[in-house]
Amino acid sequence: MLDTAFTPPAPTPRYVPPGARPSLQGYLRYFQIMRRNPLEIWTEGHYREFVWTPRVFGQPYVITHDPEAVRRFLVTNADNYGLTRLRRALFEPLIGDGLLIAEGDLWKRTRKALTPVFNHRNVRGFAPVMRDVAVREAEALAKRDGETVLMSREMLNLALNVLTACLFSGDEAIDTERFSRNLDRLLHVAGMPHPLDLMAAPAWLPRLGRGEATGIVVQLRSQVNALLAARRARPKETGTDDFLSLLMNAGADEGAPLSDKEIVDNLITFLAAGHETTARTLTWTFYLLSKSPEALDRAVAEVDGAGLDDEDPADWAARLPFVTAVIKESMRLYPAAAIFSRLALGPDRLGDVDIAPGTEIITSPWVLHRHDKLWARPWVFDPDRFMGAAADAIPRHAYMPFGAGPRICIGASFSMQEMAIVLAVFLTRLRFEHVGREEPQPIMRITVQPSTDVPMRIARRG
Repeated sequence: MLDTAFTPPAPTPRYVPPGARPSLQGYLRYFQIMRRNPLEIWTEGHYREFVWTPRVFGQPYVITHDPEAVRRFLVTNADNYGLTRLRRALFEPLIGDGLLIAEGDLWKRTRKALTPVFNHRNVRGFAPVMRDVAVREAEALAKRDGETVLMSREMLNLALNVLTACLFSGDEAIDTERFSRNLDRLLHVAGMPHPLDLMAAPAWLPRLGRGEATGIVVQLRSQVNALLAARRARPKETGTDDFLSLLMNAGADEGAPLSDKEIVDNLITFLAAGHETTARTLTWTFYLLSKSPEALDRAVAEVDGAGLDDEDPADWAARLPFVTAVIKESMRLYPAAAIFSRLALGPDRLGDVDIAPGTEIITSPWVLHRHDKLWARPWVFDPDRFMGAAADAIPRHAYMPFGAGPRICIGASFSMQEMAIVLAVFLTRLRFEHVGREEPQPIMRITVQPSTDVPMRIARRG
């Protein structure tokens, strides 16, 4: 346990009087909060109790943060739970039928095709590329000794450069800065539920205020379509078994290859979701370390003493248990995916609650990771909770930054390896000091991201 406790910024849980009943004023307040920041919707009771059974606009919900119930609907009985309309409303405009929202045979075919890309051997093989990209970025920042950089922007560009370097053969080019800028803007203008979606209004009703988002999606898809067109134009004999070629060959043996639209949907899924979530976690991690000198000194000492120059970067994480714990604690406090929801297709029972078909089940890693019944000092930054016996004592499914069950993030091991390598490279070469006039507040725009660009002053080590 760290000697000095740092409590990172987070919305204060709302107080709702016991027995409060739905009202017009309450619904208006609900819309205001969801529009501003969905993380603010959680009340004091949600962090103290496991189960809530509200009805919103007549729709039955079960909100559960009981790890056993979470395991039931996400893992052991996952086939009984489909994706919700709200999830499709948020993701479909950008990623179409990408892996995040594909269902049925399309999901199975796509998941089967992509799994080899992220197997243990391939992920290890990506490690030198990750290291090289991280070194290039760190050395560029070292030349700006004494300057202030926007850490959020730097990490978005770095993570996208890592992803494109690892998942493509190198011949296809993408303007990473433009892609990141467009995606960031898209999440700002369309990364929260629209009131009509919250009310389950018909899809044909126009969602006012989403006009800019349509134009951004067109630009993003245009960039990714160009990637596919460039590969199609290459002679077949020069192709490689990379992410793109596997997508292009998916389902071919069964006579049902992915269409060009389905390929583009999944390219966007991984380029957008893959780099966005990793970049946000890295940004939060550097911020947390800058605010906890003791943790920073321990992480730097561990990196300096690990003898990493003589090791395969794929093995770095195993040699850096405290750095890995810092990353895990960052994901506990600021999980990139702050909510998981499913729709019950048939009857079930979660704990003491009978589930009727059509009930929407919700669990929030944001709440789960800060729940009073599951964590000691849940609002405090303490990487030691992921070290040794303390880590072994964490209840299963009380911590799930990458989800759980069949739809667990396919790139989880890729992301963890990348983040450990980036931390190691940066801590070896640089020091960072947060110099923002205000602390970054976590806001949910599909992912949990900082409210500022997190300005940090760079100092070259040595």
